[in-house]
Amino acid sequence: MPKNRYSIDLIKQMAECDANYIRLLRLMPVLAAHRQRDFTSLGRDMPVQPEKALEGMRSVFTLADLATEPVTVEITVLEAFKYTTTLEIVQRPVLRKWMTNPSMLIRVYHDASTAEVVSYQGHKNLQVRYPQPNAKMYQPDEKGQVNQFLGEWLSHCLTVGQSAETVWVGDTTTPA
Repeated sequence: MPKNRYSIDLIKQMAECDANYIRLLRLMPVLAAHRQRDFTSLGRDMPVQPEKALEGMRSVFTLADLATEPVTVEITVLEAFKYTTTLEIVQRPVLRKWMTNPSMLIRVYHDASTAEVVSYQGHKNLQVRYPQPNAKMYQPDEKGQVNQFLGEWLSHCLTVGQSAETVWVGDTTTPA
């Protein structure tokens, strides 16, 4: 009996990545400035490459206010180039008692208006399809599941999150 092989639904996966891009634009409006190449609204001295002004920017969203410490999601711009931006998304504080906090690296493609997960919990270079079984115990559609999780996480931030601050890493003040 032949095994039922996983087939990639490219339209569904691209739609998820496109929706993630829109969600990220809503959570970090400064990405829209990057897309429109309008860096004057950043309120910072412009370097030779204006997109570099985004590097180090961090947005923080409070999701829940626990008795001890609020649960927050931090989105930080690690790299910014003309057509791509790399973001790191992490949840704090570390909730070791219940689970491992999600941590992702996201590549945003401004020219294609899409965003995809490039690293999840330190696992890099996720493939679109994995053979079964495999040594790392990945699901056949691991990359699709991770991008779907990103979409659910961003939607949750949009629904219940409260924007706490937007700062540049190392700055003590918010931009003008």
